[in-house]
Amino acid sequence: MKKTILIVDDESTIRWILRVTLEGRDFNVLEASSGQEGIDIAQQVKPDLIIMDYKMPDINGWTVTSKIKKLYPDIIVIGHTGYANEQNIQEGFNAGCTAILHKPVDLDEWERTVAKYLG
Repeated sequence: MKKTILIVDDESTIRWILRVTLEGRDFNVLEASSGQEGIDIAQQVKPDLIIMDYKMPDINGWTVTSKIKKLYPDIIVIGHTGYANEQNIQEGFNAGCTAILHKPVDLDEWERTVAKYLG
């Protein structure tokens, strides 16, 4: 059975790049363009892994991560951000991110990170 990955990012280009890459690795990929949509989808379909952007217009990704982790404490959340300073990264881990990657997206790093957690 295919594992499901939910990509939560307000940038459609990032979602598209990650979706195409991950579908090519035989994952089922869902997309959310806002934090609230990500929460709604996660409640409906518990994904195996979530890729979470930090900066979104409605709710920041670390807040979304915290809310989803209350529902599913064991879920894997890989955060990504273009605002990677020490405080922001620490807040992401405190919210429940399993790993945090930096934008711009490095597809090789994404593939290695997803493979590390989902095999």
